[in-house]
Amino acid sequence: MLALQLILTLILLSIGSFAPGFFLVRRLRWSPLEKLCGSIGLSLVLLYLAAWGIYVAGPADQRPAFIAVSIVCCLLGVLAWRDAVALSRVPRVRRAALGYGFLLLWTLLVTAIIRVYSGANWSADWFEHFQRTLFFLDRFPADTPLFAGYKLPARPPMMNVLAAFFLGQTQDRFETFQVIFVFLNSLPFLACCLVMPRLVGPRQQRLLPLVALFAMNPVVMENATYSWTKLLAAFYVIVALWFYLAAWKKNDIWRMTAAFLALSAGLLVHYSAGPYCVLLGLHYLIVVFRKRRRPWRELAVFGCLCGLLLATWFGWSVAKYGLGVTAASNTSVTSSQQYHGNNLWKIAGNLFDSIVPAVLRDASLFGAYDQPNSAGKLRDQAFMTYQPNLILGMGLVGGPLIVYLAVLYLRRRAGPSQERSFWRVMVPAIIVLGIAVVGERDPFGVAHLTLLPLEMLGLTLLAAAWSGRRVLAFAILAGCLADFSLGVLLQARVENLENSAARTVFADPVLAPGSQATAQEPALSRMTWGNWYIKHQYALCREWLDQLAQYRPADAQSRQQVEPLRLEFRNRLDQLDLQTRGWFPRNGGSITYLGDHFGDGGLPTALLLALWIGLLWKLYGEARQIAPRSVPLARAAKRPRKKAARGAML
Repeated sequence: MLALQLILTLILLSIGSFAPGFFLVRRLRWSPLEKLCGSIGLSLVLLYLAAWGIYVAGPADQRPAFIAVSIVCCLLGVLAWRDAVALSRVPRVRRAALGYGFLLLWTLLVTAIIRVYSGANWSADWFEHFQRTLFFLDRFPADTPLFAGYKLPARPPMMNVLAAFFLGQTQDRFETFQVIFVFLNSLPFLACCLVMPRLVGPRQQRLLPLVALFAMNPVVMENATYSWTKLLAAFYVIVALWFYLAAWKKNDIWRMTAAFLALSAGLLVHYSAGPYCVLLGLHYLIVVFRKRRRPWRELAVFGCLCGLLLATWFGWSVAKYGLGVTAASNTSVTSSQQYHGNNLWKIAGNLFDSIVPAVLRDASLFGAYDQPNSAGKLRDQAFMTYQPNLILGMGLVGGPLIVYLAVLYLRRRAGPSQERSFWRVMVPAIIVLGIAVVGERDPFGVAHLTLLPLEMLGLTLLAAAWSGRRVLAFAILAGCLADFSLGVLLQARVENLENSAARTVFADPVLAPGSQATAQEPALSRMTWGNWYIKHQYALCREWLDQLAQYRPADAQSRQQVEPLRLEFRNRLDQLDLQTRGWFPRNGGSITYLGDHFGDGGLPTALLLALWIGLLWKLYGEARQIAPRSVPLARAAKRPRKKAARGAML
């Protein structure tokens, strides 16, 4: 039954995220990959608008309306069928789609290993986003308390509304929710396929290295499998950058409109798109606006469209919660209010720590992640080496190589000078502003909060340089080996740990009336234990209540000690029922991950390793065909097309 639901969900996702947008953009004079990415971006916006309209003004039971929208999407797909077939015959589109399909399968296998989300101090966000999705699916009252004390306007709603739309046509299971988020969080790969030609120039593009870099990058994989919303926002940001540069070059109003619509959609997915909105908006007004053919008309067109799109959320939030809550509940604002030091020193410290890895500055910081389990300790140390650092987040070897290649790219004289000037200003500005808007101070760095689009563009630049030199290709290959081992496979295997009949990984908590649950000598870190407790807390409280119901102490003192605990467990159950409106008792009392259906993860791990070996073998074959260092790049780029394609997977 679950397998059929997941297959149906993937079918609905494939149709709904492409057909409605493609029906509208298929006649535009765009390149094939522009049509593909533009169709996906516009389709998700249209689905969001439809689902949001149903939520705000539709019937109490939203599910029939959701099904009607999906039927319309299918009809639009039928009407545009011939154009879609013609698009699929374009080699670049076909290779990009195959690469996305491989990456989606890879990411689903990683997800099928995971049984408890964890990683250093990451906690609770995955459950909060599931609760937000249930909020929109089941029309929770506006004053419903969210997990971890957040208010609803603290995060934008688009990805949660989309997840509610697809869950409403299947079942509100957490496994289905995971698959939806994996599908949407894998979309930045297609945006990077769109951007790659601008980085490689006239040379042949190889998508296999880009697939490998995405699949074996710890930052990409952790953000794709962890059920939160940053990667879909990154998709919109990267698409916006492409359309903005293309519209600037071609003086095209439609591409410029698409760019700012994409930025607005990204902001509705995650507020980390905010710095990119600000910088592109300023660049347009200062540099581009006066050179457009009809600047005021263009500004009015995309200004009105973007304003209407953003008003669906911000207007509703202000009307429902008030301006103060809407503006002040954002996590950047609340974190800034909790920080009592000098903000300039905080920004400078975060900027320095996000660039210089902690292992080079102060290795004692990793002592915070000491734990009895050696694999868990190594995982957390690797996690905090990759995730918060801008350079190592792109790979232990790949990160420094990308910095070197980016300097060469920005210094080269070939290509449009205005585009080079754009990136020379935009890259440092994005880094500074992206870190400046972070409210918290973290000595490990904060690159993972706002700079994911920049890191993915860096991976695209590295993939574009793959065919330049053989030694470079082998260096990239070695880096992929290290990154996959430390940051992907180890991470997934630690996240697979769960209690079983044979072993106890997570002990029952120590509880006292009125206090938070705490672990007693956890095998893994306390934060990892906290994620496990969130997964099982409803079932645990029910179990403890049942045990207390059978406990009949004879003396008065014991009865006095038991009653507060009984009241505490009952209050926690009531709180969870209030937060999820009865979801836990309808679903067995615990959250079931996709990985729980595979136990110790042996099958998905074996399949993942088989794909990994095959991918490495293909990469090795391609690397051997690259011209040696003594051969000029121009000559290497002129190799016969047939020979260059030998051994390619995509």
